[in-house]
Amino acid sequence: MRGLSLLIATILTLGYGFAAQAAMTVDRAETFRRVGHTVDAATSTEDANRVWYGGMLAPVTVEATAQAKCPLT
Repeated sequence: MRGLSLLIATILTLGYGFAAQAAMTVDRAETFRRVGHTVDAATSTEDANRVWYGGMLAPVTVEATAQAKCPLT
């Protein structure tokens, strides 16, 4: 009787483990499909999906107009 209980518990544990592994595989594939979409390029000459591996980027310039610190005064 003890052997049968151990056998059933082992089979159920392996079954639950297989089901969990299958569910995670499907979920991971869905995540890769959702996240791995391509990006539309702003212009037709540049490749928006190209991976950038380093180097120098062009400097970013931010222009703002000078305004009063407190508009209530």
